[in-house]
Amino acid sequence: MKSNFQTIILAIFLAFFVFAVLVFSGFLPIGKKGPSQKLVGNITIWGTVPAIEFAKAIEDVNTKNPDLIVKYSQKDKKTYSDTIVQAIASGTGPDLFMLPDDLILKEQKFITPIPYTSYPEKTFRDTFIDGAEVYLGDKGILALPITVDPLVLYYNKDLLSNNGIAQAPTYWDELLELNSKLTKSSADGTIAQSMIALGSYDNVLHAKDIVSLLLIQNGNPIVKKENEKLVSVLGEQQIGQNKLQSESVVQFYTQFANPTSSTYSWNRGLMDSKNYFTGGSSALYIGRGSELFNIQSVNPNLSFDVATVLQTKGTNTRRTFASMNALAVSKSTKDVVLATSTAILFTDPEISKTIATSFSLPPARRDLLAQRPTDPYLTVFYNSAISGRTWLDPDTNASDAIFRDMIQNVLSNKLDINDAINKAQAELGLLLYQQ
Repeated sequence: MKSNFQTIILAIFLAFFVFAVLVFSGFLPIGKKGPSQKLVGNITIWGTVPAIEFAKAIEDVNTKNPDLIVKYSQKDKKTYSDTIVQAIASGTGPDLFMLPDDLILKEQKFITPIPYTSYPEKTFRDTFIDGAEVYLGDKGILALPITVDPLVLYYNKDLLSNNGIAQAPTYWDELLELNSKLTKSSADGTIAQSMIALGSYDNVLHAKDIVSLLLIQNGNPIVKKENEKLVSVLGEQQIGQNKLQSESVVQFYTQFANPTSSTYSWNRGLMDSKNYFTGGSSALYIGRGSELFNIQSVNPNLSFDVATVLQTKGTNTRRTFASMNALAVSKSTKDVVLATSTAILFTDPEISKTIATSFSLPPARRDLLAQRPTDPYLTVFYNSAISGRTWLDPDTNASDAIFRDMIQNVLSNKLDINDAINKAQAELGLLLYQQ
């Protein structure tokens, strides 16, 4: 007993000693905007964003810290996760790497968390948007958020005005009334013009994100922590409700691909939703903010605008689905303090603003989001970022297959809605268990 007590005391002493050294050396920014001591050394960062978009921020960091050399290496998005795992396992990984929110669970074993003793959880929550809480781990901060990419509503101004519609819809239930005006069929019954691409899966870009958005707006977080473990709540029934939240969501979503429904506006025989919109054949398109320039370049003659994504009427809570990117400290770094301090530098307000400008996306910092841009598109993106939420996805490809099966099982009448949801919940739960 005495030996155990001495061991505990010694461990506590060592922890406080290391913490004190880091704080007084200036590397851990307790109560400060950033590291106060000159940073010296080499830091490598890996990510999937084009190097040119990250260049200005790195140049600013290197200029302000002449003894710190930061280099960025762009990796293939399709093989990024495996590249990180293999490199860190072999000891050749980077010091920092960009961590999208959908890779948090998959890559968490290869992250050195920033302890809450050096970067308090409250400081994190006060600094970054609420949706960034997915980066808060049990032992510390898994990554420091940089940018937010929210789902927004793109709309064809000509198609709306030609049908006497003055403005883009605000709520989902408005679609039920607008469909008769905006969806047009040819003589043989095929869809010639669509109100919106919803209902099917493979040709609806961001289908999983859109279904996730509907679930989150209706109070279903998809995944939550119970007894220190993440579990799927896709099929969980809310207290006081007569049916599953997810049942209402799946029923609402799939009706747009049901030929017998008055809201029929889409089917799997059409081209993908983005190309249909840029081709001028779809009135509404739910896409990411990062798609703006691509939409403009594909069809410069398209008269379109952007609005916040559709909301659920009857609630004061606004939500959109948002993807996030952050900087994580790699387990392969040889200098944890330097890597951590460098990551913190990149979340400095000035550097964060530079990154957000280069990426043409909203920053994850609250104070920067409070500074509304003059660009009307970015204003929508900023407003959307504030209400952006996501969920801890154990495996983005595997969960995509689960959501696809859930939707297609309902559309094909292979399973009823409840059975399709329960099957999806069980499969998602198994993925989480395997983490």
